[in-house]
Amino acid sequence: MKGYELFARTLNDLRIGPVFGNPGSTEIPMLREIKDYVLTLHDSISVGMADGLAQYTGTPSIVNLHTLPGVANSMAFIHTARLNRSPVVITSGQQDNRHVYYEPLLSHDLLSLVSDAVKYRYEVRNPEDIERSLKRAAMKSLEPPMGPVFVSFPMDVMEEEADYIGLAWKYPNTALVDMAEVEYVAKCIEEAASPAIISGSEIDAYGSMDDAVNFAEKVGCPVYAEPLSSRACFRSGNHRFAGDILPATTAMNMILMKNDLILNFGGDFTIYPYLQSPLLPGKKVITISLSPSFKYGEFITSHPGLFMRELTKIVKPKGDFRRPEDLSAGSVAARERRTLGMNYVLQKVRKKFHDYVIVDEAISASVAVRKNLGYRDRSYFTAKSGQLGWATPAAAGISMKNPRVLEIIGDGSMMYTVQTLWTVSQYNLPLKILVLDNQGYSILKSFSTSFYPGVEKAPFLSFRTNIVKISEAFGVEAREGDESLNELDWLAEGEMAKVLVVHVDKSIPKLFF
Repeated sequence: MKGYELFARTLNDLRIGPVFGNPGSTEIPMLREIKDYVLTLHDSISVGMADGLAQYTGTPSIVNLHTLPGVANSMAFIHTARLNRSPVVITSGQQDNRHVYYEPLLSHDLLSLVSDAVKYRYEVRNPEDIERSLKRAAMKSLEPPMGPVFVSFPMDVMEEEADYIGLAWKYPNTALVDMAEVEYVAKCIEEAASPAIISGSEIDAYGSMDDAVNFAEKVGCPVYAEPLSSRACFRSGNHRFAGDILPATTAMNMILMKNDLILNFGGDFTIYPYLQSPLLPGKKVITISLSPSFKYGEFITSHPGLFMRELTKIVKPKGDFRRPEDLSAGSVAARERRTLGMNYVLQKVRKKFHDYVIVDEAISASVAVRKNLGYRDRSYFTAKSGQLGWATPAAAGISMKNPRVLEIIGDGSMMYTVQTLWTVSQYNLPLKILVLDNQGYSILKSFSTSFYPGVEKAPFLSFRTNIVKISEAFGVEAREGDESLNELDWLAEGEMAKVLVVHVDKSIPKLFF
């Protein structure tokens, strides 16, 4: 069997597809037997689509990049997939081994290029490597911490012969719970005066929302979402949910001021920007995770959901925290109607899209998006890295499996990977996109106002685009919304891609301390 036939058969055996990519000459030899291929108009978009699809399904997805140019173009997206803990198998072509000595066009040390942005990297040396390296890569992408892997395929290997072995592969066993550790945490809760829970992205990634809710109900303490989570962490409709932890150390300390024990289940302490205050001084912090980051406090390596399930059986109640009703949102939204402020717009969005998967890259409005639309199981996704341009490809990837996906994005972010709309149109993906247009980089204006006053007035932080015409040029129907926002009805109708641009309040929000 030829190398390219082994490549296609292995992907079929792994049941991962379609192949996302934008091929070059070095990839043509390996794609001859690939039937299910999704073309993107930039290499990086293929990684973003695979990232979104992998997060949503919890199974590996597959990307094929064009050797040096394609891998280099995609490095920011590969980095984001690593922080999102997305099991993406990234493949690329490589120049023919028989003339690499001469440093031909497109040749490069690809393994050094991807470096630590991937969990596993390998360049195939002979056709026998094709099946086993792909299957090893797929399994490693799923091992905690989940993340992207990389395999490079020289052109000449695709012409060589080898047998297909049919090597077995399976999902890793993550059911790790040490009962002695469970008893230790139960004792810490009993001795604490005021415990609090931080629920992280692993809760949703490992399907443990029920376990998190049951534990929170039993212990009775407040539950917060980890700072800058890449996905839903807890069901925000539950009365134990107390909101998001903000990433600045000062904000974390204020929010958790009254709590002496912090139990972090499946989350991470992402900090930004730098502030001089130390993180959670005097607090006892315990992180229970399959992928602990070892940044702060004590660490227990365990499946967070299964750990909570066992803990619920023995823990004693510590209180009866119930989130107070926020009565101010309606009045705030009413005041914002004239200028189309974020709360007004997003409350309208919630009424129409409350059961949609939300992919968020509104950046300066993300806090409002999270607060107004809330969290459900597999319902909210964003880029853990803070990268711009990720959301449109990721939302397109998710829409291949779910017809009810709404991307909420700023006008600046939209322009990073706007050519994704061609792929959306070409493959008839039912993606709905709401663009919050404030004619500039509002997040940078806010940052400048807080730390570097005066820069917010610089002309390079403001711009205008005609996203309606751009969207239509790529084959996607688009409209502008007015103050009534009746166009939200139009956006929700049907299962075809649509873009709605809403010109929102351009005043600079205060997002930093």
